[in-house]
Amino acid sequence: MRALTLLCLFLVACGDDASSADPADPPRDASADAAADAGETDGGDGPAPDAAAPDAGREGCEVRRRNPGGPLASLDPSCGNLIYGPYANRDDDRVEHLLPDFSFAGYEGGGVPLPDVPPVVTVAPSGGDARAAIQAAIDDVSARTPDASGFRGAVLLEAGEHRVDGTLTLRTSGVVLRGEGNGPTGTVIRATATTQHDLIRVEGTTPAVADGGVRVTGELVPVGSTRIPVEATDAFSVGDVVWVERTPNETWVTALGMDAWGWTPAAYTIAHERRVLAVEADALVVDIPLVDALEARFGGSRVVHADVSGRIHHVGVESLRLVSDSTGPDDEDHGWKAVVLSATQDSWVRDVTAVHFGYATVSVTGRSAFTTVQDCAYLAPVSLVTGSRRYAFDVSSGIGTLFQRLFVEEGRHDFVTGARTTGPNVWLDGLGVRGSNDSGPHHRWSTGILLDNIDAYRIHVENREDSGTGHGWSGAQTLFWNSEATQFRCDAPIAAMNWAVGCVGPVVDGQWAPDEPNGILESPGTHVPVRSLYLQQLADRLGPAAVEAVTLPEQRAGTIWERLRQWRGQGAFATFEPGAPGTGDPDCLTGVPGGTVCCAASCGTCGGTGCSARPGGAEACCTGPIVEAGQSCASAGPPCVL
Repeated sequence: MRALTLLCLFLVACGDDASSADPADPPRDASADAAADAGETDGGDGPAPDAAAPDAGREGCEVRRRNPGGPLASLDPSCGNLIYGPYANRDDDRVEHLLPDFSFAGYEGGGVPLPDVPPVVTVAPSGGDARAAIQAAIDDVSARTPDASGFRGAVLLEAGEHRVDGTLTLRTSGVVLRGEGNGPTGTVIRATATTQHDLIRVEGTTPAVADGGVRVTGELVPVGSTRIPVEATDAFSVGDVVWVERTPNETWVTALGMDAWGWTPAAYTIAHERRVLAVEADALVVDIPLVDALEARFGGSRVVHADVSGRIHHVGVESLRLVSDSTGPDDEDHGWKAVVLSATQDSWVRDVTAVHFGYATVSVTGRSAFTTVQDCAYLAPVSLVTGSRRYAFDVSSGIGTLFQRLFVEEGRHDFVTGARTTGPNVWLDGLGVRGSNDSGPHHRWSTGILLDNIDAYRIHVENREDSGTGHGWSGAQTLFWNSEATQFRCDAPIAAMNWAVGCVGPVVDGQWAPDEPNGILESPGTHVPVRSLYLQQLADRLGPAAVEAVTLPEQRAGTIWERLRQWRGQGAFATFEPGAPGTGDPDCLTGVPGGTVCCAASCGTCGGTGCSARPGGAEACCTGPIVEAGQSCASAGPPCVL
């Protein structure tokens, strides 16, 4: 069905809902392999572990075939698709879990190109406050009748500066807000309000539980499962949107040691959204493999219907440069989040550069689903450098988010999740420079996270114990794949697992070692041949055409960190022409190509008096490993290079 969607792209023939005036929940096409592998990963009554089924994208290949004792994921030389090595969770001898399938992350569930929606209203720069005019244009398009594809049209903001004193809000499906480029000469929206605020909000009504549901049966439903045994199935039908809710007990909280930090079972009833593919006499088969184990001894779980009718869908924000006015390096009364997606589905942000915002370029929240954020940058943030600031690309509540081709400078948590966020959520091909803290799950049991080909300051998943207000275990079922950092921390909670595969950089023990041992580390210090797990899983599920639909040729050829380093949010990434390696290094354009240096190009001469113009002055110009090494940019001398 997903292959059909790739061909149809919202044509009426794709399904009954595609032609409705304003469908509240357009169907997510499920992959044919989800049902085929249901028995493989349920740890119980299904077919034998090596049962094969033809893949929609790779005819004749086996789907999620197991390789006992083998790597977590490796290529089958006879076919070119992945085979998976089962693993056991920490302090458990049941070798029944498989890596999740992260390929469902992204617009329309992955593998579908972002649409090009024609503009129907145009707004020119006015020279004054344009908020009312732009909001009126958004409201105008929102009132129009959607076309057969469900789109109402785009609001086009012409190139030039549009001053906006407040928040722009999109509340209706099928509306796009578009500029004419994210470079300095494109469409610049300048956030002028002198209060901490979001500049653009895309906002529906947060989904909720619709009924009491049914209990899950059996002792264990492993990670990677799609078949969920339940006590009754008569209330469910194929196509239902459900939440698989873990309902932990005090035993789980105590086993993790989180009772010391105020965790309670009720606060950790966490919902994993899925769609029903098949209804059996004693089980439901869902589309996306689980990213957290369901265990009876830890309180078990239930499956409930979810009301997602309040989400808005097929909304886009694109080709804009968003700049927040500020009065000084410590100013926090200005634009905070550039774009917020709340309670959205099948929506996107692309070609957006955010400058001086205190928190994020894009923040996904409100149980949003199947979002793509690509070709975006977070530049020169203005805020205090402390907690709850500089989370450049953040999912605090959402499933199926794909962030790809990202650049971040001077962030704290460049690529990050909030509390109790369930996946799959993916960060692919991202570069962070001059960071001051870690990327990864930030706190309170986020699951199903993939950092794939990420180059950042530090990359961690760990027990934070009493950090913040009792962060505790930041995440489980978190995978770092072919990434690089100055430091990795990959600890494993009891009855769960985290993984680092092909990662280059020192792996350090957790803060509370040896109580929190490492998770599974494969090929430390050397990248593995499968460049991107996400892209390979996408090819396995939907075929090579799906990968081509959502990537650039450079991504398919190899790592793109140098291209991101030179690009730095200055125009459309897809058409950016890089120079020789190092010549566009944003860490220092004046005299020191490549490496880690003190200042960005805007400092003037690196290490010299130009640093005094940076927020915080010369002393604050250096960040990350340079500060840790005791180096300073305060003196007018040669660049401070490590």
